[in-house]
Amino acid sequence: MAIHYKVLSSMDIEVQRQESIAKNLAGAPIPGYKGESVISSDFDGYLNQFDATGQGAAFEKSTIDYNAGPVKHTGRPLDFAIAKDGFFEVTTSDGQAFYTRNGRFTLSPDGKLITSEGYEVAADRGNISFGEDVNVSDLAVSSNGKLSVGGEEIGQLKIVQFKDLNNLERMSSSYFKLNDEFRNEVTTMEPGKIKIMGRTLEQSNISIVKEMITMIDSMRKFEMAQKLMKAADGLKTKELSTFG
Repeated sequence: MAIHYKVLSSMDIEVQRQESIAKNLAGAPIPGYKGESVISSDFDGYLNQFDATGQGAAFEKSTIDYNAGPVKHTGRPLDFAIAKDGFFEVTTSDGQAFYTRNGRFTLSPDGKLITSEGYEVAADRGNISFGEDVNVSDLAVSSNGKLSVGGEEIGQLKIVQFKDLNNLERMSSSYFKLNDEFRNEVTTMEPGKIKIMGRTLEQSNISIVKEMITMIDSMRKFEMAQKLMKAADGLKTKELSTFG
């Protein structure tokens, strides 16, 4: 029956929504994490929608909220936050360019600025190297991302922007990339448009309370759909017993 398709597809939407919420809850403590959500028509609308094919509701898409999260002062010299638009660019071990708002960096054994995963943090030219004898506690960062120690500049963070954020592909909780077809859509931001803050981190843009409320609502809708399925099965059984 068409109702079975509609109810089952609505249940599938809620399963995907709950998976998205679970990702958000896991990403809530991660600096710079961007929340995602499932885009679809409302649950009741799917159930009431006329569909001559009987195929039921279809998942529309998952979207990412790129709005900035709150900024928190950490006091750690190698923590950085982008106050406005833009992303840090990092280079993976196999040479891929990844992009992130997570500015919690560290140093490699040879003094290069890297992420916790070992990705090199890109500079406007090459990478950023502190050398072996630099005291990072003396590190200063200008609003446009220039790093200096004792007045000596050691590099400038490369901050990039995109023509369309929807073309970014999430690779993990912290990192995004652009597929080759969109490579011409990334540009290095002009220094005057950049605002970097040192010894701070951008927090995730997730509200745990909101996510929990959404999860409870989704679970209730899923349970409602289960009850509708049972009711429909009961009617079918009664129909078969009456006219079969």
